[in-house]
Amino acid sequence: AVVSTQSTGDAKRKLRETVVMANKADLNKLTSTAFLLLAHIFVDIGNQSDALEMVKSAHEIANRIPDISLQIWSCKLLERLSGEQPDKVAEMRELREKLQGKLEREGEECRASPDNSLLQWLDSEFPSSCMSMV
Repeated sequence: AVVSTQSTGDAKRKLRETVVMANKADLNKLTSTAFLLLAHIFVDIGNQSDALEMVKSAHEIANRIPDISLQIWSCKLLERLSGEQPDKVAEMRELREKLQGKLEREGEECRASPDNSLLQWLDSEFPSSCMSMV
């Protein structure tokens, strides 16, 4: 995708402003997301070293929060940026796959939860298993 230098510069400036504001307000998820978006911009303009720095910072924050979606996103970017280091690529792929499996298992557990049957009763009679929750 071809992006103009001006729009790229504007995006970087606004994302950096977002990082400053998010840090002041201790909004870790926003900070991590802004770092990941900046990393994508740096990748697109061919600045791999700054992209790697942004992704590492985002990954560190995502692990500290913890936020599994941001962890998966940062692992995927680290995997992409570690192209010449096969061990690092394998490590990031393994971690990403582990996190994705965890996310899928948690989704299955939620769908199997009796609390979830409250969401399904719209198509049928109110489930008797949910009477104690009302």
